Amino acid sequence: MRMRLLIPLTAVLTVALPASLRATDGHFLHGVGAVNSALGGTAVASNTSLLGSFFVNPAGLASYAGTNVEMGFELMKPERTVESSYYTMHGSTTSGSEFTPIPAFGFTTQLSDKVVVGLAGLGIGGFGVNYAADPSNPILMPRPNGFGQVYSNFGLMKIVPAIAWKASPKLRLGLALNVDWATLAVNPMPTAAPAADPGPDGKPYTADDRAFYSSAAAADGAFGFGMQAGLQYQATDRLALGLSYTSPQMFQDFNYTAVYENPNLPNYNTSRTFKFRMDAPAIYAAGLAWSPTSKLQTAADVKFYTYSSTKGFDQSGYNADGSVKGFGWDDIMVVALGAQYQASDKVTLRGGYNYSGNPIPDAMSMYNLPAPAVVQHNISGGLGFKVRPGVEINIAGYVALANSIEGPMMKPTAVPSTSVKNTMSEKSMLIGFTFTPVK
Repeated sequence: MRMRLLIPLTAVLTVALPASLRATDGHFLHGVGAVNSALGGTAVASNTSLLGSFFVNPAGLASYAGTNVEMGFELMKPERTVESSYYTMHGSTTSGSEFTPIPAFGFTTQLSDKVVVGLAGLGIGGFGVNYAADPSNPILMPRPNGFGQVYSNFGLMKIVPAIAWKASPKLRLGLALNVDWATLAVNPMPTAAPAADPGPDGKPYTADDRAFYSSAAAADGAFGFGMQAGLQYQATDRLALGLSYTSPQMFQDFNYTAVYENPNLPNYNTSRTFKFRMDAPAIYAAGLAWSPTSKLQTAADVKFYTYSSTKGFDQSGYNADGSVKGFGWDDIMVVALGAQYQASDKVTLRGGYNYSGNPIPDAMSMYNLPAPAVVQHNISGGLGFKVRPGVEINIAGYVALANSIEGPMMKPTAVPSTSVKNTMSEKSMLIGFTFTPVK
């Protein structure tokens, strides 16, 4: 009875919690849940985490017998700094930063000896900054000389109904539907045309022109849809291979109601609307899992994220009306390594490493002030403790080491003797619980 009550209650709480989070592989988390995160996010060929299988490869769900539940909760704290220079003027500002809660929940049950179905709710990605206006930092100077205060908050969650099939003793197949929910708030919003005037000299396109971008700080939400498919092949008793594909996630437009914010124009403070679409990229993944002994399991994954062909990330620069086309991200490759050791009947030790390519070119540094997703090296670890048969508590933590990009101010071409440098690092703590059938 307790399990029957726990499953729907936890699912409701997971979906209801906000998904205001940060990320390490582009704008995605490197892993989901305490087990998967501690193992560097590896889950293409390995099946050490139910949440990891939902996140990376649904074929792994076929390896879970009976009814299984894994739930987790993460507290992440990003550290972000922007430095800028304008000729002889130079300043540095640190973003406001708090621990961000990230929930995750997954459930599977067997329909037959060969078929497993499941449902998960996962916080999987995001970005955000909160820079106060700073007269000493050129990029954050009060408008119209700089952007003034810069605030952003993007969160990405997915609901995953999935089915997995044991096609043969060695082959497992999986298919999942991704129902995504994203929220986005940005102030100022550069993808909407600014309210511009020619400045005191009355001549447009001269140095004293003034442009005021509108605010989209009132977050809007959008649904997205896609799918995920994968396979795992047990080559030997100790070696397994895996492949997975996540389709592009197609989202609705984010729609905003705002006002024109240029006090020098007659339309000042009058209503306007604008929209922005931001999809999620296709992901190609391959991995292997190797168990050199009965107590030691290791895994390695390689993933490829196609940002350069994804709406919202694919274009860069300014449109003719002064709006920014997009984030201008590159495709990235991610390499993940993980190892798990059964130290005793009750204690399991875990460690991992995740390397992510940096999706943001240096030249795009100014455009990505609201989304400085530049961390590359992630070191993780954790342990699991069986408190009773079928019940395990897992704890984990990771550190994403600081990384920076630096490029010129763009108005719309590069301004000589200027620079904008974004720096980011992260740290996180996780706790999770797994419930498995008692043999």
